[in-house]
Amino acid sequence: MNVFENAQEMTNVQMSNLFITNQLQHLSKVCELHERIKGLNESLTMLHPIAVVNGSSYFVFDYNQKIKQYEFIMEHPTHFPISVDIKAAFPLDFYDDKIAAILTENTLARPEAHDIVFHEFVHCFQWNKYEKELKEKLEVNIQQMKAGNFSWEIDYPFPYEDDCFSNATEKLNCVPDANIVAYFANYHNEMKAYLNITDYEYLVWQEWKEGFARYVENLIRKELGMKPNKTELLGPFDRVSFYELGSRYICALVEEDDSLRSDLHKLFYVLKGGEICML
Repeated sequence: MNVFENAQEMTNVQMSNLFITNQLQHLSKVCELHERIKGLNESLTMLHPIAVVNGSSYFVFDYNQKIKQYEFIMEHPTHFPISVDIKAAFPLDFYDDKIAAILTENTLARPEAHDIVFHEFVHCFQWNKYEKELKEKLEVNIQQMKAGNFSWEIDYPFPYEDDCFSNATEKLNCVPDANIVAYFANYHNEMKAYLNITDYEYLVWQEWKEGFARYVENLIRKELGMKPNKTELLGPFDRVSFYELGSRYICALVEEDDSLRSDLHKLFYVLKGGEICML
């Protein structure tokens, strides 16, 4: 190795160390906030691993119970292109298949980063306790796996532009507060009868997964005196529309039956409008 290459390697190491130090500063704020909000919902009890994407590498951090802080675990190549604004949760095959929040440095540096982090932590909780058993019973999952579409949760071809779906969904903006559960239940019955089985299951799955995460996100916002993350149900619709759809319905359901706040298995089948299957 010549002098130039040696100097370049030292510079890369210095930059990497600075990056790690900056992330640990961001993550210390996550720990501080967690102490305040961890009692709001069972899904917030634990702090999960976080993989921060930088260039073509994951920088993995995990919570150390002894020091009550995150610590740097490893750097690992991504092996495939990662979106510059990724906000996701998936298991890391190089880290004992632990489910982790996948974020970028820009995301963690934002003032609203805690919303994003804990939203993804809800998904970590869902994955660890409920997701596998629920998902394997879904026809949409079975069909998409057979077709080799392993990213179906993101790119399933739901008929968002269908007039019946759009019109029925937009009508939910005018539901009186006193009858939210009844109106949403009727809406689900209507969609269950109109959509094919996989389309309907996709709708319910996104409500359960993303809608519940937004519901918890809004519990945090309320605790911190912030405005809720709420949007109108207006076309053109897309997958993110189900975040709002599910959040509204779940909030109303929990007000009627508090057990649904912590029993996500039961919640899924209430949303789906069918009998509760025993795991």
